[in-house]
Amino acid sequence: MSHTKCLSKINGKSNLLIIFKSKSGNIFGGYSCQWLQKQNGYVQFDTLSSFLFSQTHNQFYSLKEANKAHAIYRPSSYNPSFGNGYDIYIGSDFTNGSSSLGTAYQIDKYDIQDHTTHLFGQSTPNLEEYEILK
Repeated sequence: MSHTKCLSKINGKSNLLIIFKSKSGNIFGGYSCQWLQKQNGYVQFDTLSSFLFSQTHNQFYSLKEANKAHAIYRPSSYNPSFGNGYDIYIGSDFTNGSSSLGTAYQIDKYDIQDHTTHLFGQSTPNLEEYEILK
């Protein structure tokens, strides 16, 4: 898996679904109606169309109204992140990263015990694979 290859697949594209599978077997991801080409900036939406999901837990997390300005972050040194508190952050090596699920995306209707391991099934992403669908 390559950080630059991942970025080349999403820069300037729209309506992308990114699906991740961690080595723990958890499957999760996110959708964005657009991706930012510039580095070190947030993608702000006029709608609430961005979302996250956990296939493992059969859960869907919509973007909070108050966080439309922080739906997606496009850094220069690691993979794009979802949410301003990094609901999903995947490091450039696809192993490191973190999750603070519930920061920018709604989780209120679910009984989530640990917001940091819920998506990954472990404390870091430690990805086995990912897929980007348009």
